[in-house]
Amino acid sequence: MAIEAQPMGVVRVARQVLSTIVINSALQIPGVVRIAQGQDQWARLRGREIPRRGVALTIRENTVSADLYIVVNVGTNIVEVGTAVQEEIASAIEDMVGMQVREVNVYIQDVV
Repeated sequence: MAIEAQPMGVVRVARQVLSTIVINSALQIPGVVRIAQGQDQWARLRGREIPRRGVALTIRENTVSADLYIVVNVGTNIVEVGTAVQEEIASAIEDMVGMQVREVNVYIQDVV
């Protein structure tokens, strides 16, 4: 008697879960101080609106694109921090959720 796998239903991951994965992954990178918040007055004056939680996601089928706004420590190599954040986020989304990552755009909003 052969046993066949039967699908039990659908597993859907909420957008909020993906945002949390992005934020937690970024905060693990040395040099990242915090996620920039949407209430940032300076960003608004510069003509760039920051999403409320500092993350904007675009999801199409099984592919994710993320925009992340962060604040980094003064004296760190900003390019290295940004690249590490991109790699960590892409890896976390692919490993935890199994979705493909099209791009991760990191915007450095401030250095403190």
